[in-house]
Amino acid sequence: MAELRISTKWMAATSGEPEVRATAALLDMYVDTISLTRNQDLWAETVRDNVFVSAYPLAMWFASSWWRLNHEPLPPQQPGHDWRMVHELGAANHGFVWPRVVFIPDGEAIHVWAGASMTPDQSVQYLQTLDVPRTIALPGFQQSLERFIHSVLARLDAKGLAGSNLAHLWALVQEDLADPDAARRRKLEAELGFDPEECPEQALNAALQWASQVGDAALSELAPAIAASGASPDLALIGQLASAGGIVGTPEISPDSIVHLEHGAPWERAIHDARMLRHQLGNVSGPVGNSSLHDLLGMSSEAAANWSVPVGRSPVAVAIPVNDRQLQFVPRKRNPAGRRFELARFLGEYLSPSTQKAHWLASTDLSTFRQKYQRAFAAEFLCPIDSLTSFLGGDFSSYAIEEAAAEFDVSEKTIESLLLNNGYVHHHGADSLPYRMAA
Repeated sequence: MAELRISTKWMAATSGEPEVRATAALLDMYVDTISLTRNQDLWAETVRDNVFVSAYPLAMWFASSWWRLNHEPLPPQQPGHDWRMVHELGAANHGFVWPRVVFIPDGEAIHVWAGASMTPDQSVQYLQTLDVPRTIALPGFQQSLERFIHSVLARLDAKGLAGSNLAHLWALVQEDLADPDAARRRKLEAELGFDPEECPEQALNAALQWASQVGDAALSELAPAIAASGASPDLALIGQLASAGGIVGTPEISPDSIVHLEHGAPWERAIHDARMLRHQLGNVSGPVGNSSLHDLLGMSSEAAANWSVPVGRSPVAVAIPVNDRQLQFVPRKRNPAGRRFELARFLGEYLSPSTQKAHWLASTDLSTFRQKYQRAFAAEFLCPIDSLTSFLGGDFSSYAIEEAAAEFDVSEKTIESLLLNNGYVHHHGADSLPYRMAA
């Protein structure tokens, strides 16, 4: 995991509001040894790692964005203006030019993206681009922000400005953090895409009611996925899923049947678990048939084939506990390859040692830690990368990919993703940021 460091060298300033003047500084922001603030100052004709700004608006942005910045994942579609204002560093604004940096939480960590900002009419042009996002553990990220905010507050105190808006706002954040019930509400509001106390009270209370039934972990997956689809924030869709029926299965394996990695990125843990399961099944490299997949989940192949997805396009699929051992699977994919991949995702989620077995399992299109784990597990379990590359024999043409998809009974998109993620093919002209941004 990487470390975020924000430091300031206080400077004198003669213009701006009192808090802005008092916190004028040469500011630098590093992820490990990489300077996110490395810039070319066109007026001073210098290149340096720090930039002359005021730390106050940045601290205000971190404090006001705290809950969503830490808990609101990237939506599956192009994010809207409201999401971008609390995840893109440039929203700190206040007349200063900030680096093009995006912070995206996944439930366990914060992913930091950075792209160069070379707008011709700007006096400061930021030079740093991250070829891949850097990952910061959520507690470490929060500690870094806290240290920075406290340093700004100390500077304001020293300048006789103790009663600032920042001090008031940060006190509210600290108060909520110290109250488990308030923190739970703030977190769910953020997952639903709302700023603190902006979610309609009735809708938030209705959404909170689902926690006891589906479990906190599952609710943190379901809430942002349902909210991103445009459904009501009261999460009434969960009730529809609960009454939709499903495919009943009694998994014949348990999470403790394989040895799990305790640390690592989601795809590292997922690939390890998929290979351990295959080794236990005595099928290290061959295709996995539908009957074998269904048997592992303890479901009837006939029931799986006859399941009809409810009308409409659901943003989530779930598996609902019936009793201590049985689950009712409610898939959402209609095509056979998609349904098969979805069931493999549920298998991985069921095997995960972090899963609360008394509560629901959730599969979505989000890029949270759990969803990344599921997708990587399903891909490696159904189509092991070593077996795939052996089958392709160095031929990555569209025809070869089509044949591989048929051999392992997965989609061509799965094959392409496996090859891309393992470095066998590359994006051409890929952007360094997670979505399209205006210049």
